[in-house]
Amino acid sequence: MSFAQNISIKIVVKDFETDTPIDEVTITALKTNQGFLTNSDGAVQINLTKHSIIEFTHSTYNSFSVKSESLTKKINIIYLDSKTQLLEEVVLTKDHPQDILKSLVETSKDKITIPANLKVYLREFYKRNDKFVFFNDGLVNFQIFGNSRKIETDILVEQNRAIGLLDGDIDDGVLGYNLNNIIENYYQFAYVDEILSKRARKDYDFQVKTYPLNEDYLVIRALPYDSANGVLSDFYVVYDIKKRIIMEVSAMITNKRLKLLEEEENSKIHKLEFKNVFKFEDGFYHLANSKEVIGFYKKYKGEKRKIEVKNNMVVTNFDKKMFEYDKKNIFTDKSLINRKTTVFTEYWEFDSGLIPTVKEKEIIQSLVALKDSIE
Repeated sequence: MSFAQNISIKIVVKDFETDTPIDEVTITALKTNQGFLTNSDGAVQINLTKHSIIEFTHSTYNSFSVKSESLTKKINIIYLDSKTQLLEEVVLTKDHPQDILKSLVETSKDKITIPANLKVYLREFYKRNDKFVFFNDGLVNFQIFGNSRKIETDILVEQNRAIGLLDGDIDDGVLGYNLNNIIENYYQFAYVDEILSKRARKDYDFQVKTYPLNEDYLVIRALPYDSANGVLSDFYVVYDIKKRIIMEVSAMITNKRLKLLEEEENSKIHKLEFKNVFKFEDGFYHLANSKEVIGFYKKYKGEKRKIEVKNNMVVTNFDKKMFEYDKKNIFTDKSLINRKTTVFTEYWEFDSGLIPTVKEKEIIQSLVALKDSIE
């Protein structure tokens, strides 16, 4: 199912003013509809079957496009212009921002492209007591069918790795993705349910603001009041004004609220982040990439452990056409964590859309060495 590649381009994306790397830049090869994402070093490797216009987008930078033919250096540097100095302005609306968000969710559900195939690179890093103990990644195809109200997926795994050692402190409830319903949750925008309830208006301050980077977009911001109690995140929803669809959803618990939570005797959360980025290209509306981070405390054999799981998904290829497959090859487990390693190519370097940083390579190599030494 992998495609032949004959154009390979290495790029580092940097901030024009500070010359520092920019991570989580969404990159699209428009002609081939391939997706990529910069790592925390700002680096990305783009592999194409034919030349294309390459588009770079990020929530706090101006978009930029370049022809792949012009990227001829061994390592090409792309600079993005930050517009964070531009102030957001509050937009007065006749409808409550929460009602606007409810409408956006319904419209986005209706316009999401189904059926379709998403070829996805996914990876997970696990930390215990601030030390990396496990890593897994893989190339996965999500065959998405059904309709906007009832989404179903068949999962087919091309290749995968499972590296490191886990014990009983990681169970099915905290494995990160549940692959069987992750696309359904993303396409149903289930992660914003927290701010769509009646109670949310008492706990959150809702505002609609301008989006300085794109005059066609607005932002709905929902921030918890200081007086509100509980595990509440800061939410930001970027949407297209004309199409009435959601382009990005992000949420995170601030350090200030985490400190308040940690003062509670039974607090279990020490980190919580989420981000979904969507694309609308050539009339097709689909997921581009996602990130989730969950940090929690858990008792295991009388010991209080600090656990953190970080997940990334990058849609490397979108296709409206479904391919044929044998039903016996459908993957039904919640995670790749227990799947036997199956590697045919160095997909993490060439097919992933998200190459590992130097530090991440060192972490993975150390986990391989640890597992080999014990076995």
